[in-house]
Amino acid sequence: MVSVLVVLAGSKRLDIVDRALQRSSEAFSKAGVNVKYYLSLDTLSLPMSLMDLDRLQFKADMVNEYVANLYREYLNPVDRLVVVVVEGDGFVQGLNFVFGLASPGIGVASVYTRRLEAPSLDLVVERLAKEVTHEVGHLLGLGHCGDSRCVMSFSNSIADVDRKGVWFC
Repeated sequence: MVSVLVVLAGSKRLDIVDRALQRSSEAFSKAGVNVKYYLSLDTLSLPMSLMDLDRLQFKADMVNEYVANLYREYLNPVDRLVVVVVEGDGFVQGLNFVFGLASPGIGVASVYTRRLEAPSLDLVVERLAKEVTHEVGHLLGLGHCGDSRCVMSFSNSIADVDRKGVWFC
């Protein structure tokens, strides 16, 4: 079994995240992988040093390193992982933005909610479920998939996120 601690940064929307984690858990279960999510009731405050103030975006790789340092006693990249759901936008060098970023070597992933917003709460939950599932998939060693309907397909736009399913192909 893989245990995933999910921590919220800047958000108190436990209801949305909890529903998304249920969907993600179903996807892993259907694929025969036992992933158990634990939603932390504590929220994390990310330091401003993790944000590019010109872009108003978090530096996703630095967020992952920061979270790894905070949870180093819990983490084991094989079976105890951490996902931080960040209320905001993230990027990595060379890309305008990322929906999320996995750092398999340290067992941490981050998902950014700013571009997952939608007029419908159900759509927000579905988008978040897809991105959490995608990033945890990377933490478990999966690469990107060429099937645009697979949750492991690369998303370059919100249309790509909406096109893919929450399921593995």
